[in-house]
Amino acid sequence: YLFLKILALIIAILLWFQQVLLKEQTTDITFPIYVENVPANFVILSENVSSIPVTVQARGLDLISLKKAKHSFRINAANFHFGENIIHLTKQNLELPPQKNFEILDIKKNVVTVYLDKISTKSVPIEIRFAGSKDEEFFLKNQIKNINQSVAVKGPSSIISKMKKVQTAKISRKLLKNDKLEIALIKPKPNVQLLKKKIILQVTKLKIVSKTISLIPIRYSLKEKISIIPQKVSVMVQGPENIVRKLNSRNIVATIRTEKLKGDFATVDFKLPAGVKLLEYTPQKIQIIRNKK
Repeated sequence: YLFLKILALIIAILLWFQQVLLKEQTTDITFPIYVENVPANFVILSENVSSIPVTVQARGLDLISLKKAKHSFRINAANFHFGENIIHLTKQNLELPPQKNFEILDIKKNVVTVYLDKISTKSVPIEIRFAGSKDEEFFLKNQIKNINQSVAVKGPSSIISKMKKVQTAKISRKLLKNDKLEIALIKPKPNVQLLKKKIILQVTKLKIVSKTISLIPIRYSLKEKISIIPQKVSVMVQGPENIVRKLNSRNIVATIRTEKLKGDFATVDFKLPAGVKLLEYTPQKIQIIRNKK
């Protein structure tokens, strides 16, 4: 009896499926939109819709077949002009199978706006990006020779006119081979074309040198009503030769944080150019003289 019950259930399911697949049904199917034959020197800037729901009537089996097939609305843009183009979609825009076993009842949204923009090309500077602060410091010490490069970009005029730069992928010391870096350029927008996809950077390893710089004035807040002795310090710094050899007392800032003063002596804080390291300074402590009111 169990076998007969299972057999009856299978037959019932098959009959139900047959009824569903052969019975006329109405449903909505989404059709993508493709714009063809865009005039030369123009590009589609945007469309207000990318697909349209269509009400279709057909047998269940035919509806399944239609959903799996790659059918779409085709728009011929051969006569389109710059700017806004309004299209009224009809059944004639639909790319359908030659043997239609279904009926199109309704096109839910039959008005589509397509915007065309002119294609333009211009050259923009390339911005080098670093993987981290240590990598940036490394490439400051080991100078990139041809850092000031540019790249031609091509795309919609309204986008290209506003572009200021193109960024590189982040560079690191690990990518350096034979004093060269091969770096990919990052595409700024999907509809913008880079006329070259990567650049070669040449790196020169620089000599590290030390230098002593004297008579650097110490800055402090005059509101504290104090005097300091001495008023200038000397420092020894280390860094790339091309940076260090140009340094003087105006390039280094020495300060005392007067808001943290407690005793009669203070230490000095220094602000140095990027890539330059402080080795030592004299004197190590500055005497604080508090002026009487």
